[in-house]
Amino acid sequence: MRKSLTAFLTGTACLAMMLSCAACTGTGNPGGNKPGGNNPGGSEKPPIVEEVDPAKAVTLRIQSAAPLRYNYAALLRSEQEGSQLYNQALFSKRLVEGFKEKYPNITLRFIEDGWGDALYEKQQLYIRDYNAGGSMAVDIMIGETYMGYFAQNNVFAALDKSKFENVIADACADVTVNGSLYAVPMCTGIMGLQYNTNILQEAGIPEEEWVPADWTALIENCKKVSDYAQANGKAYRGICMNSVSGLPSAFRAVPFLRQGGGDIMTNGQLTVNSAQNVETFTYLRNLAQYAYPQSLTAENEDVVLFYFTDQNRSAYLIDGQWAMATAGDHIKSAPLPTKNADGTGTGNIFTGNVLFGITQASKNQAAAQAFLEYLTSSEVQSWFYELDGRLPVNTATLQSEEIRTVHPNINPYIDALNQGGFAGGMACFTKNSNDIWASWGTFYRNVLTGTADIKSLADGLQSTIKSKM
Repeated sequence: MRKSLTAFLTGTACLAMMLSCAACTGTGNPGGNKPGGNNPGGSEKPPIVEEVDPAKAVTLRIQSAAPLRYNYAALLRSEQEGSQLYNQALFSKRLVEGFKEKYPNITLRFIEDGWGDALYEKQQLYIRDYNAGGSMAVDIMIGETYMGYFAQNNVFAALDKSKFENVIADACADVTVNGSLYAVPMCTGIMGLQYNTNILQEAGIPEEEWVPADWTALIENCKKVSDYAQANGKAYRGICMNSVSGLPSAFRAVPFLRQGGGDIMTNGQLTVNSAQNVETFTYLRNLAQYAYPQSLTAENEDVVLFYFTDQNRSAYLIDGQWAMATAGDHIKSAPLPTKNADGTGTGNIFTGNVLFGITQASKNQAAAQAFLEYLTSSEVQSWFYELDGRLPVNTATLQSEEIRTVHPNINPYIDALNQGGFAGGMACFTKNSNDIWASWGTFYRNVLTGTADIKSLADGLQSTIKSKM
C-alpha cells in the first residue's frame, strides 16, 4: 500500500502541482493511467478482502461533515429537540451505538476538516506528511467533487463491490475506475422541479398542466404566470433562477446542459463552448425573461430559496430536495422536464453526494470497510432519511413502500433516483478552483441577464478556464 501512495505524491509539496491532469470529469470509469498512478487501463485493482478481527481493538479515524456530527453528545444537550442539528446529532448517536453493537472492538473517531477547497487542502497535507515518513492521519476520507480525482490517482483502496451491491451505482460513477469501486456515498441529492400550486392556480393554469413535461411547456407556463402577474400587479414571476457565483449556479445549470447533450467537461475535455451547450444557454437566457428579477442578482443560494419558499415570488424553482421536507403544503415537487416532447433529452447531477473512501495507507482497512457497509445499510439509511431528509443511497430503502410515507413531498426525487439514466457529479478542477468557478459565475450571470452573444461568452469562458487549469 505504501508504495502506491508514495508513487502518487513523492517529491511534491502539493497534489495539484504534481499532476498534469487538472480536472476530473465526473463521467465515471475514466480508464487509463493517470500521472503518479499504477493502475493500467482496463484492469481492476484487488479489493479489500480481510475480515474484521474481533479480538483486535481498533480506533477508526474518519473525516466527517454534517450530518455526521463528531460532537453529537453536546448537541443533544444544547439543541432544541426536533431541530436540524438535534436530528443530525441523534442520527450520529444511533449510528455510533448501532455500529458498536455489531463491532464492540471498533471505536469511531470523527474528525471535521471543513469542506470544499479547505477540505481538499487538508487532505493534501495528510498525504504529504505521510510521504515524508509520518503515519496517515485518517483511515477514511470524506468529500464530493475531488473524490473521483483521488480515486483515479491511487489514494484509496479498492472496496469489495459485493458488499455494496445495494448502493446506487450511478452515484458512485466518479469513484469507479477501471471496474474497481473506491468510495461510496453516505447520502446524495439531485435536482428537481419545485412548483407553487397557489400561484399556478391564481394564474389560471389548469392543474393537469402544473407539471411541465418538457422545456417548451416549462417556458410557456413561466410566460403565462409572468404575463398574468404583470397584468394584475402581482409581485411574483414564472421562475426563480440561481446565478450565484461559483458552484451553486453550476449545480442548477448542468442538468440542463446534460439534457441538451453537453456538459462542462466531456470525456476529460473542457467543452463549455460546445454547440450543444450554446443551444442550452440560449434556452436558459430565454427562460430568464420570466424570472423573478431579484433571484437573478442574489449573492447566496439560500436567498433564492427564500424568495421561492417563504416569499412566494415565483411559480417554479429548479433545486435539490433539501427544503421539501419542511416546505408548505402549497409547494410540491416533480422530476425535471425533459428537453423534448417525446421524453428524450434527460439528465441530472448528483449533488451533496457525500462520499467516503478508505486510504491505501490505512492499517485498519477491514474495519473501515465494515463501517462503510454499515453506513450504507438499509437500516442506517432509513434512520438518516427520516431524521435529515437527504436522499438515501441504498436501493432497497429507495424502493420500499415505507419510505414514501416519511417525506411525501420528496417522493418525486426518489422516483427520479429509482428511474436513473444519469450518473456522476460536477466537474472538478484541482488548480485555481475558486478562480475558475468565479469566472463561471460571471459568465453565467451574463448569460441570464445580459445581451452579449452567447457563443462569444462561452468561447471566452473556455479560454479563461484553460488558462487556469
